[in-house]
Amino acid sequence: MAANYQGMQQFISDSPWDAAAVMRQIARDAEALLGGQDDTALYLDETSFVKKGTASVGVQRQYCGRLGKLENCQVGVFTCLGQGQWVALVDFKLFLPESWVRDQARCRKAKMPEAERRHRTKAELALAMVRQARALGLSHQWIGGDEIYGNNRPLTDALDDAGEVFLMDINRNHLLWDRDPMGSVPPAADGRGRPPTRRVADPQAVRRSAAAWTQAGFAGACRTVTLRASTRGTLMAKLWVMPVWQWAPADHRARRR
Repeated sequence: MAANYQGMQQFISDSPWDAAAVMRQIARDAEALLGGQDDTALYLDETSFVKKGTASVGVQRQYCGRLGKLENCQVGVFTCLGQGQWVALVDFKLFLPESWVRDQARCRKAKMPEAERRHRTKAELALAMVRQARALGLSHQWIGGDEIYGNNRPLTDALDDAGEVFLMDINRNHLLWDRDPMGSVPPAADGRGRPPTRRVADPQAVRRSAAAWTQAGFAGACRTVTLRASTRGTLMAKLWVMPVWQWAPADHRARRR
């Protein structure tokens, strides 16, 4: 049956319906189907929508993941609930660049609600959606994300503080310690000058890049695990687990990863 395109467009664009309420109901429906399992996960990701004009909310020349280059597009951040080979969209937020926030006339012309006219990073949008998922009662056991989210310390620290378990990509140059490196504040040198206030690392702790740790330990300690069935047969991967710590002298404590 053919869809009434004009009627559908009018419903989406002009009718007084609450998109957030619809999304909350979809999340509850997804939880009923996919939640409550040991492998139920919440995935963070983003996608982009290529645009030719300048009127669509949030559009500007920015990195377009679908094309792998800078392009005129919108970017949205999404959360999906997954269990095994099944996955369902449960929330999304449109990324609003700072250029839009500075141009309130443009926001009004695009009929943006005033409450949404603020810039938040993609990581901040993702964290807000994780908190919303928990508030709705979603029962994910862990959170997955790519390098955009795994490299963001405020996000991963906030997830850690909330008791969330997460598995995320990080940059190969990310510096990691092999043990809790947080030492002590050194004493003042013979009473001269201001006393030190920042901690120095434990001299027994070793810091290397993620790539260096992997090169040193992966080949000799990895194991093969079965992930799932795929269209090309059983999908398997080699896995190596090593506890590491993230810490910089300005941090109040080290984070075990």
